[in-house]
Amino acid sequence: MFKILEKASNAAWFAGKWITFAYISAVTILSILGVFFRLAGNALSWNEELMRWLLISLAYIGASVGMRTKNHIGIEFLLSRMKFGTRKFFVLFGYAAVVAFLVIVFIYGLRVAITARFQYGAILYRIPMLYVKMNLPLGALFMLIHLAYLTAGIIQEKKDLGKYMMSGGEGSVE
Repeated sequence: MFKILEKASNAAWFAGKWITFAYISAVTILSILGVFFRLAGNALSWNEELMRWLLISLAYIGASVGMRTKNHIGIEFLLSRMKFGTRKFFVLFGYAAVVAFLVIVFIYGLRVAITARFQYGAILYRIPMLYVKMNLPLGALFMLIHLAYLTAGIIQEKKDLGKYMMSGGEGSVE
């Protein structure tokens, strides 16, 4: 079961990483185009709205990538002074709180996204807001997958919890 969770987490990380890369690339290209056309005297009307949507979406998906690569903030001062069993309990308690929050975000984010399928952008009037708003539940789903893997790792770990913490700055996925 643990190997399945690890593979699912790696797949979510891989997808999130490439979605994030695509969004960052698109924002970069759109901002360069926007400057170029504005300097040429023919400013684009739609690129700022699209860049705003991409940047908002980037935050949701990027948060999941940051979770898997251990780049979220964590205050480990108190945890480092606890006995192993107590530390494990508090980490699992914290993860349970995060899971509860992410489940709420996923459920309500999905409801909002589905409701927004008939809403369109102010300038990009042919693009349904569903595509923009689906990034929130998608990011929450990716984070829930990562947390399932990290929680399973914490539960089975006997010596060092560091590998399964969502903070700590390791920065890579094996």
